[in-house]
Amino acid sequence: MPPSCPMLRYIKKSSKKPTLTVINMKQEPIKKNTTVIGIASGKGGVGKTTFAINLATHLVSSGKKVLMFDADFGLANLHIALREKLTGNLLEVLNGEKLLKDVIIDVSPGLSLISGGNGLNDILSIDESKSHQVIQAFAELENIYDYMIVDISAGASDSVVTFLSACTHRIVIGTDEPSSIADAYAVIKLLTIKKGFSDLIFVPNRVRSIAEGHSLFTKMNQIVAKFLNSKLQFIGAISYSTDYNRAWTIGKPAISLGQSTIAKRDIKNLCSELNQIKDTEPSKSLMFFTNS
Repeated sequence: MPPSCPMLRYIKKSSKKPTLTVINMKQEPIKKNTTVIGIASGKGGVGKTTFAINLATHLVSSGKKVLMFDADFGLANLHIALREKLTGNLLEVLNGEKLLKDVIIDVSPGLSLISGGNGLNDILSIDESKSHQVIQAFAELENIYDYMIVDISAGASDSVVTFLSACTHRIVIGTDEPSSIADAYAVIKLLTIKKGFSDLIFVPNRVRSIAEGHSLFTKMNQIVAKFLNSKLQFIGAISYSTDYNRAWTIGKPAISLGQSTIAKRDIKNLCSELNQIKDTEPSKSLMFFTNS
């Protein structure tokens, strides 16, 4: 190659040993502050589990990663509603029989499920100590999910209080029936007196209109104000729709049946209001996704 070759001139000019700048590409893992939504009811059959499924499905459709935890020990049926087969439950993890990762069911992209258990022995196993172990077990899943929906057993037991105490949002769902109203009030009373909560959310379900739902909420809120000197939060109501029955039959969330269904409208509006509520401090001694 002749001396006048441009390439040779470039090599000569570039004979100085280059210095490399090392860029540290290691990034800290993105931390997700998981919002934990606990859903309870005073009695069974008021649509608590159906509401939980549709709430979770809407959050997933908005790009969130959601874990559903069926905390209705002994009577867990979320997997049945979702047409999923259990690979194990959380009590088996606590007993050392399975690893936590082995009992997580991937229902669909963005949605996972953990079951508490659905046998007689599971009902008998849940005391306050075991409830604490259950909550602490979720520390292993910290920074993974945007939301966790906790479907809590119906009634006003100690485990209901313990699980709701560890959530950042606490929802009690009820219908406009005397027994449902009385039982929902019993749960609210227990949480208000025993834990001092003044931020409980009451969601009227199966109402004929949103106006009727607001009327039911007002009735419950007045009772709480009069006898408990507290107040409830209103984020919306769920209207009665045949979509829910049809969806349950085919094993799909009602909000997935169409873009303009009553179910989709109500759940979307409710989620929008829920997002406006600041996360409340869970129990100082116990909360999901921490070791403390």
